[in-house]
Amino acid sequence: MNALERLQRELQQLERELVEQEYVRRTDALERVREAVRRLGELGSPDGVLERAAGELGAATDFAQILISEARGGTLAPHSLWRRDLEAAEIEAAAIALEYPLVEHEVARGRRPELVDVAAAGSRTPARLRELLGWTSYAVGPIVVEGQTIGLLHADPGERPAGAFDLELIAIACDGLGEVFDRATLRDTLQRHRAELQSAAQWIGGRLGSLAADAQLAGGDAVSALTARELEVLALMARGQTNAAIAKALVVQEGTVKYHVKNVLRKTGARSRADAVARYVRATTP
Repeated sequence: MNALERLQRELQQLERELVEQEYVRRTDALERVREAVRRLGELGSPDGVLERAAGELGAATDFAQILISEARGGTLAPHSLWRRDLEAAEIEAAAIALEYPLVEHEVARGRRPELVDVAAAGSRTPARLRELLGWTSYAVGPIVVEGQTIGLLHADPGERPAGAFDLELIAIACDGLGEVFDRATLRDTLQRHRAELQSAAQWIGGRLGSLAADAQLAGGDAVSALTARELEVLALMARGQTNAAIAKALVVQEGTVKYHVKNVLRKTGARSRADAVARYVRATTP
């Protein structure tokens, strides 16, 4: 093997190693973004996700800046900013009209991420963000929940220009965030409804208890208004005795028993013999 052939093989081996390293780098970067999204999914509320998303994604990638903004009512409201040199940063409240010809308007409407060269895009990029963040290029993607763009994710690679792999990372991050927000919102709604149902159940339980106590008190008052003979008749009714059996037990005419039964129903407010017996049992049971 001459020197030229040996050099050619060495170059081929080096090329294979570079391709393998690039594959490992890409795979690792994608997995770190997915892991960041999984961590966000463990948070319990949409607000918590919104607060932590920029920091989690920034720590998982090599981007210089990550900006999370809310899209609502035709405006884009920057919410949380992560900067590698600061780790925690604040962004001034600067709502941006989300309208044509901004790239962000197209991304929100078309629900697909885009790469942006700031110099080439010119007025199609938000001037306020250019001033605040000083980026020269960035990737921007939509955070979509139930078919609606609820926010945007901006990622600034810093000194290097944004490229196709940055777009791939942003697409995965945005898809993951959309699912996380959807689950967090559903969880928040279910917890709120559960609390409302528990509160309602407690109120209903208390109200039923109050009504039962009132009914028992009312039943006791009504029973106490009966004469001694009417109480005897009602007690025998509670044992399941018929009018004829009650008449025999009290040594009176059956017509007299019917008269007493009528008075018992009237005084207790009962709708039937069974209802009168139930009121009697409640009133006489300790």
